[in-house]
Amino acid sequence: MSYTVELICVPLPDSDKQAWVKIFQLREEYYDDEREKSSSLLELHKKLTTRYPCLCDCNDDEVDDCPWADGPMINNFGHEMGMLAISFSRVEEVLPFIIETALALNIIVADAQSDKIHRVLPLKKPHQKPWYRFW
Repeated sequence: MSYTVELICVPLPDSDKQAWVKIFQLREEYYDDEREKSSSLLELHKKLTTRYPCLCDCNDDEVDDCPWADGPMINNFGHEMGMLAISFSRVEEVLPFIIETALALNIIVADAQSDKIHRVLPLKKPHQKPWYRFW
């Protein structure tokens, strides 16, 4: 067993309820998707494995300390989504890094275990008065 999060590279509905429906649809398509991997997911993979090497790159002495629950990780990344399996003992350490790094690449992180969807927040424009108002 592991703690799993989905990495979404396509827009989701604003409503979490509708977003989960879309995520479940993406999961179904994910397993049969033979399209090339998303460039943003490949970049995320590079950043994640730079900090925490893939389970397949660990020697026998390092395997027990690896935060990833399966490998090779690159096989878990697709065209519209990816999945990460995290060892439960490392979730508190690794999950914040995954979320921060993914959001910086405009990738949504869906965490079904906590029922949270971590999205890039749109920048709000400062409120401006109409040009004809002086006060």
